[in-house]
Amino acid sequence: MINFSLNQLKQRFANWRTAVVLATFCCLLAVSCKKDRLLGIELQPDGQFDSLQFIDTFTVQAFTVTPQRQRSDEVQSYVGRVSSSVFGTTESALTTNFQFPTGYSGDSVLKGFTLDSVTLHLRPNQVFGVPSEPFEVEVFEIGQQIFIDSAYYSDFDPIVKQKVGQGTFVHSGQIRITDTMLVDGIYEAFQFIIPLDKSFGEYLFSLFSNTSVISTNTFQSEFNGLMVRPAAGTVSVGSIYSFALTTGESSIRLHVSNSAKNSSTTIKIPINGECARINQYTHQYSGSTVGNYLDNGQVRNDLVFVQGLVGSATEIQIPGLSTFGASGIYAASKATLSFPLADIQPSEFTHSKQLYLLDIDESGIESLTPDYVYSKARAGGKYNSSTNSFEFDVTRYVQRVLTAEMNGQNENYGLRLHAQVPVLNGNDTAMNVLKGMDNIVLKLYHTDLNN
Repeated sequence: MINFSLNQLKQRFANWRTAVVLATFCCLLAVSCKKDRLLGIELQPDGQFDSLQFIDTFTVQAFTVTPQRQRSDEVQSYVGRVSSSVFGTTESALTTNFQFPTGYSGDSVLKGFTLDSVTLHLRPNQVFGVPSEPFEVEVFEIGQQIFIDSAYYSDFDPIVKQKVGQGTFVHSGQIRITDTMLVDGIYEAFQFIIPLDKSFGEYLFSLFSNTSVISTNTFQSEFNGLMVRPAAGTVSVGSIYSFALTTGESSIRLHVSNSAKNSSTTIKIPINGECARINQYTHQYSGSTVGNYLDNGQVRNDLVFVQGLVGSATEIQIPGLSTFGASGIYAASKATLSFPLADIQPSEFTHSKQLYLLDIDESGIESLTPDYVYSKARAGGKYNSSTNSFEFDVTRYVQRVLTAEMNGQNENYGLRLHAQVPVLNGNDTAMNVLKGMDNIVLKLYHTDLNN
C-alpha cells in the first residue's frame, strides 16, 4: 500500500514537471516571435533575457505654446489682474447667475416696501499676487442666459447689457478663514461689497412682484446674471482673488423698507449650486519673456513656461524614441521624464505644487497618459524640493511608442505639460519657468529582447 502511494506521487511529480517545462517553452517561444505582443513592461525573468540596460541620451525637444481652451465653469472662481516682466499680464473675469430666494412669491410679502439700496457681496478665500495693491472692478448685467448644465470655456465672452456698478478690491494680506467683518449689523466672513445702481436694484425688486417669477428657472430667464471684471488699467504686480461663491455670503442684497410699518429688511439673492459660474481668462504676452519665446517657437528652447489660468504650456517631442523602437524589440522597465525649475521664477508668484503631463494624438487632441490612467500616484508630477524639479513616470507611454514602432506604426506624437487640467485640479494660478533643452532628461531602463 505504501509502495503504491509513492509510485503515485512520483508519477504526479513527473506530470507536473512536464507541464512546467512546456509552459516555459511556450513563453519563450512567444517572446522570440517579434510580431507578437510583448509580455509586458517591468517583466524581467531572471536569466532569460539580457541584463537591464539604461539610456539617458535621448534628445528631448521642448518649446512653449499657447494651449487649447479649457473648461472654466463650476470650478474655482477668480477675478483680478497680475503682471510680470516674465509672463506679461493675466486677467480673469467671472460670470454668474443667481438663485431665486425662497419665501417670496408675488407681492404679498413685500407689499408696501420700497428699495433703499442694492449691493453685490463676494466672499474671497485666497489671493494670488500682492493683495495690498488695489484695483478697480466693474459689474455688468449680461444679456444672455447661462445654464448650470451647459459647458463653458475659458474664452467665454458673454453679451453685456449695461454696467451696473463698480468697486475696489484690496486686502491687507492673505485671506484667512477667520477673517470677519460687520455686515448688515452682524459679523460675517470677510467679503467685498460693491454698491450697485439703484435703478438696477429697482428692476430686480420688481421681479418679486411678478407673479410669473416663482422659481430659480423663471428668475434666471428674466435676470440672466452678472459679469465682474477688472476695470481698464495697469498694475505693478496686481492680484487675482479666488472666491468661495457657494458658502452663503456671496449674493446680491436688496435693502428695502416700509415706512408705514417702520420696518426694514434685506432680501438676499444668493449664488449656490443651482447657479452657473464661468471664468474668462485673457493673457497679454507682448513685451514679456514668454512673448519672446512664443514668437520664436522652437528656435528658443533653453527655457519653457507653464502657467495656470489656461496660460502658456510646454510641448515635448522625443523623436529618438521612434528610431529606437523601430530598431528592435525592447521592454521598458521604467522611464522617467524630469523638468527642473529655472532660476528666473518671478518672486511675487508661486510655482505649482503639481504639474500635469498629457498625451497628444495625431490630431493634437490631449488625453491622460496611460501612466496616469494606470496609477495617478505613480505617474508623478509633484514638485520635489530636494531636486527643484517635477518628475513623471512615463513607462507605459514609452512602451506604447516602442511597441507601435516595432509593428511599423507611429504613435510618437509627443506630450504637453500643463499647470492645470480642469477635470483633475480645477483651475490653478501658479506660474512656472522651467529649464529646457538638455536639462529635460528622459531616463529609460529597458531589456533588449532581440536575441
